[in-house]
Amino acid sequence: MAAAEHNSISLSSLHADTPIISQYPNRVAELVEEIDRLRKAMTETFLRERSLVADSVMELSRQLDLKINEYMKQVLISREEVR
Repeated sequence: MAAAEHNSISLSSLHADTPIISQYPNRVAELVEEIDRLRKAMTETFLRERSLVADSVMELSRQLDLKINEYMKQVLISREEVR
């Protein structure tokens, strides 16, 4: 029973603010940097174009979506490995 309680404590400590150690830590770091770069580029492009539906803004938004999805997959894989 004590072992089960110990396992539930460690699993219950997994929250959104808990850092996830990925099997590919370098890839996750690269994704975070790429997401930040794309977000900044999209913001700058929006300010320049003054339109959320400008082709250039939409293209950056699509690229950003892909990177965020890839990042989230890595996080989910890492969480599953912990279990």
